[in-house]
Amino acid sequence: MGGTVTFGTLQTGAGRARGWLLAVGSLLLILGIVGLFMVVSLTIVSTLWYGVLLIAAGIAEIAEALAKPSEVEAWRSRVVRFFAGLLYLVGGLWAVFRPLEASLALTLVLGLTLIASGVARALWAIVHTTQLSRATVILFALLSMLLGAAIIAQWPYSGLWAIGLFVSCDLIAAGLSWAWIGLFGPPPVAPALASPGSGSATR
Repeated sequence: MGGTVTFGTLQTGAGRARGWLLAVGSLLLILGIVGLFMVVSLTIVSTLWYGVLLIAAGIAEIAEALAKPSEVEAWRSRVVRFFAGLLYLVGGLWAVFRPLEASLALTLVLGLTLIASGVARALWAIVHTTQLSRATVILFALLSMLLGAAIIAQWPYSGLWAIGLFVSCDLIAAGLSWAWIGLFGPPPVAPALASPGSGSATR
């Protein structure tokens, strides 16, 4: 009897978990679709958020470099960390007060990174001849290089939409993943039910 109650409780909890996964996935999906229609605004907002994170990281790095005593960390290391934090802080302030210019720079870096990543993965797939999925890796590497080349070819205009488009696509992919798990995820594993005579065998 106790085993049946536990199984019912587990099923109810699993149903609620699936509902939460479906709700979160639907919300992310809606946000991603809405973001596709306002990629410029989403690009600026993403750049501002990135700037805020840089400012927070810079302040934390500077504070930690100044607070640590020389007995714990050498002063040369502390100086390097201080200037690294200062660089973070300046970059974050620039992104917050000049988000459009910062988005152009980030888009250029994004395009170059996609090309470099595609070249590296293609070379890796060519060198590792025993890799069974080499054709798939080369295909995705070529797609990465083409996407990076397209972003750079349309720069600086791509700086207005590229980051927002990437964020929207990421939200849509995450939303579809969570919703898929909520709808078609594997069922919970039921605990082994006690045998009919197990209750009477307990003294």
